[in-house]
Amino acid sequence: MSLEKSIEEFKHNSGVCPFAKLINNLNDEDKKALLKALDNKVPDVTLASALRKEGWRIAEISIAQHRKGICRCPNKK
Repeated sequence: MSLEKSIEEFKHNSGVCPFAKLINNLNDEDKKALLKALDNKVPDVTLASALRKEGWRIAEISIAQHRKGICRCPNKK
């Protein structure tokens, strides 16, 4: 695939950030636990480690960017 095609693909698929995608794919119980942890200001590295242990691929930088509102999600804080 050419770089031009890749850029076009990502421009149209940018929607929400990786962390928001992960949140949207959690079951209700896990989503509630994660949102509670976010509200309680659990560190990004702790959340990322716990999520990876449960089989989710996520980096703490994705969580941090989402929390700060500097991710690509359309609804910023």
